[in-house]
Amino acid sequence: MIAIMSALEFFERLERACPPGALRLVTLEPGQALFRQGDAAPGLPLLTDGRVDLLRHTETGRSVRIHVAHKGETFAEASIFVERCHCDAVAAAASRVRILPKRFVRSAIEAQPDLGEVFSLHLARSLMTARRLLELRAITPLTERALARMSDLADATGALPRTTSLTSIAADLDVTPPALYRAIAALEKRGILSRPDRGRVCLILASEHETPEPEDPT
Repeated sequence: MIAIMSALEFFERLERACPPGALRLVTLEPGQALFRQGDAAPGLPLLTDGRVDLLRHTETGRSVRIHVAHKGETFAEASIFVERCHCDAVAAAASRVRILPKRFVRSAIEAQPDLGEVFSLHLARSLMTARRLLELRAITPLTERALARMSDLADATGALPRTTSLTSIAADLDVTPPALYRAIAALEKRGILSRPDRGRVCLILASEHETPEPEDPT
């Protein structure tokens, strides 16, 4: 969500400020790329359905996920300021995307300063998210890295969102799914989390570990 207004509201305001017919609709199959690293920057995309992973390739040929876009979110926003894409955008599920050409987006932001401010706040939030992933990937051992990421995602009951798969968490942490599963098994053995269903994880909150103090006999 963009601060002040939702990503969808922000996108629709931009769309109204663009010429008729500027919007482009794209449907992606799982594994299909919206764009690849080095392609001409397409503009501002909004994901209306599905999930898109943003992947960057290192000099050694490894692919590292730097962000995941969910339904109702814009992504690759920095592409409206550059000529070429700096990462891949690949559908992780059947997805639908709306795209506004970057020249029209930039004109709308320049003409409406309040939209520019909202856009700046959104970019700042995206940067914070990216930095958090870098921080997590530096944590060792893997059990503590996994626990930190799951703590970020868990709700007040310790449950992780049903829309977040363990495979997705492994990609966030830049490890293989089997390595993450082993770390989760070790955390379960330590009594830090439980696995109520296949593919589901729930953190055991600190209060659940606490031993109640004995009642005052007086």
